[in-house]
Amino acid sequence: MNNIDAAISQATAAAANIPQDNANHNTGGNAFATTSPNQGALAAGRPMGLDDAMAGAVVVDEWLKVNEHGLQIGAKKPLLEEIRVRIDLSDVGYSESVKYGNPATYRKTYDRVMATDGATWAQALSEARAVDPKARPYKSADINLELVDDVKLKDETVAAGTVLGHSFSTTGFKSFAKLVKQMTKDGADPSVDTIEVTVGYIEQSSNGNTWGILDFRDYKVVA
Repeated sequence: MNNIDAAISQATAAAANIPQDNANHNTGGNAFATTSPNQGALAAGRPMGLDDAMAGAVVVDEWLKVNEHGLQIGAKKPLLEEIRVRIDLSDVGYSESVKYGNPATYRKTYDRVMATDGATWAQALSEARAVDPKARPYKSADINLELVDDVKLKDETVAAGTVLGHSFSTTGFKSFAKLVKQMTKDGADPSVDTIEVTVGYIEQSSNGNTWGILDFRDYKVVA
């Protein structure tokens, strides 16, 4: 069984458990029935809370982009070599994604049960494989990076405190994983600590293509 077959089997099994899980969370008088376009009626479950509503929500001022030439805040110029940011690691949204087709289609899940577009994750992976038999899920995360200092650009200044969002590409998560492993080795807690860290970029190349991923260095725990 290859990686995507295993992922589909795991996602199918997880989706099959949804009704029972919901029934187990039945809290009595406030229980209600819910439906999904892909699953039909589900068993009664608990009402959604704030954590449920905010799962996967990303609220940022600008998006931080990266390529083989540097960092870019939104569509602003010029490209940057590095920035100093603050990251609340308890606010990271970990996910699994799959990329397929040309132009590329991206599908994402935060729980390996449902994709963010409403399909089951097993269905999303099957559709990806139908288009590209080599498509496979990869680890990703949504992170918020708050600028520690003002960043002076060509025609404007991006103020300290501006929150930049970034979602890791197929190869980008490995640099974040390296940071997490270093923090764990140092005795820090990468699940809840708030850190200040310098973010730069690393050029990547393969099969004649070049791109960039974020690079994290010189971190310190601030909360």
